[in-house]
Amino acid sequence: MISISRLYLGIENPSDRFRYRSDSGLGPVIVYNCTDKCSQNCLHCYSKNGESSGELNTADAKQLLTQLAEVKCPVVLFSGGEPLERMDLFELLDFSHSLGLRTVLSTNGNLIDSQIAEKLFDTGVNYVGISIDGDRKAHDEFRGTIGGFEKAITAVKFCKNANLKTGLRFTITNRNFNQIKYIFSLAAQLNVQRICFYHLISTGQAAKNNLKCTASQTIQALNDILDCAQDYAKQGVTEVLTVGNHADGPFILSRLKQENSPQYEKTLDLLAKFGGNKIGTKILAIDSAGNVHPDQFWQNFSLGNVTEIKLEEILKKSLNIFTEKTKSAPDRCKNCNWLKICGTNMRDSRLEPDCYLTDDQIKGKQNEFACQNAKA
Repeated sequence: MISISRLYLGIENPSDRFRYRSDSGLGPVIVYNCTDKCSQNCLHCYSKNGESSGELNTADAKQLLTQLAEVKCPVVLFSGGEPLERMDLFELLDFSHSLGLRTVLSTNGNLIDSQIAEKLFDTGVNYVGISIDGDRKAHDEFRGTIGGFEKAITAVKFCKNANLKTGLRFTITNRNFNQIKYIFSLAAQLNVQRICFYHLISTGQAAKNNLKCTASQTIQALNDILDCAQDYAKQGVTEVLTVGNHADGPFILSRLKQENSPQYEKTLDLLAKFGGNKIGTKILAIDSAGNVHPDQFWQNFSLGNVTEIKLEEILKKSLNIFTEKTKSAPDRCKNCNWLKICGTNMRDSRLEPDCYLTDDQIKGKQNEFACQNAKA
């Protein structure tokens, strides 16, 4: 996860203390895909949709959360599927809060009404991220629903009214990459401070539907994100992040250098010290059955199951595998000037990094990106 606000604009947010932190003894951030159930059928979903096979029962899920506290997990993200489809979710959220875990929820928002929002607040949820994939037409087409957009917008309002910190989640695809400006405008209208933009990872449903952006589309989207982050910070949208492509770090540096920004050196220092892909070390994902994965996109690779092996032991195994993962990087990555900044990028089920840098850019023959469509 890359903070555009911190790296490009120099705006610090409370969550940056988890993102840009020295090794303080904290464990990894955990994405807990607590159920596979979901009423939607999203074209770009990395998860399988349907009845959860072997879903952890309440007692086992609580034992998992206890183990998260034991390894000093700084954040647990309840996701799915749709986590609100899980009948004991509020019991688990309340238990998570009682353990002192920072608890966040990723949801499509369709099941949130005023009472649900109040219950989320009462159980100590720290943040709710609600997925919106563009305007009404784009959103409902992506999710195979009619009225899903309006429900998501209403959910944002209910959560805001319940005093929950609330943000938008947007997955960048070749069908909606030109709706970045719309999402910023929507966030400002809804008085939402945080937007998280996800690069599409070709796993699950997303692998079947040819939604991956071209390099030029990705560059256009990133330029729009940087431009809008600067413009809309004045309107209260002060926490903008990207997920799923660590080439964004070098991209930000190129914009800062192009603009002769005094932020360049600070950002270079931060990325050199903390930047790059941290799968299997600073982030892990646990599916509904208790299988542990390097992140939520590596569903085909399991490090072990928490009902059979202590999470502490699984974490040691993961650290041994992924701490020096750059040694097994593809040759293209090993020859890249940005390797320490990127850390071999995100890897999907094909174990190949999604990188939009050209060969000249990674070799340093062309130091800066062609920031076409960027503001002059």
